[in-house]
Amino acid sequence: PASIEAEVAGYVATVRDVEGRCKAAFLPHLRDHGITRAEIHYDGGGDEGSVGDVFAFAGEAAIDLPDIQCDHFALEYSGAVSSHIMRLEDALAAFAENAVCTHHCGWENGEGAHGIIAIDVASGAVSMTHNIRFIDYETSETEL
Repeated sequence: PASIEAEVAGYVATVRDVEGRCKAAFLPHLRDHGITRAEIHYDGGGDEGSVGDVFAFAGEAAIDLPDIQCDHFALEYSGAVSSHIMRLEDALAAFAENAVCTHHCGWENGEGAHGIIAIDVASGAVSMTHNIRFIDYETSETEL
């Protein structure tokens, strides 16, 4: 039905808007501190998931993230958009957690999933490489 399609389209537009606000908040900080690439790793399984380390790079060299404040935006369950000021590292981790929960709901369940959110600071491109874990088996039958 058209009403459901409109509701989904509205939700997707809001998610994209919130992701855009987050990027507009953290990209200038990364750029201003000579960071060319950032990676946020996440891992989940057994009904638990967590965003792990946040890595920053200047070219190929790993560098520390600056200890500065950054705005972070999130889409609440109510549909409202909230804003908080937090450390840059925490803002990047929160962005990653929101992204993986939005695009891969249930990533922490069962065997879970893991991945990396990569940020190319120069272009502003953000990509998620998501790996789903599962148990597989192969059955063979032999008549004896």
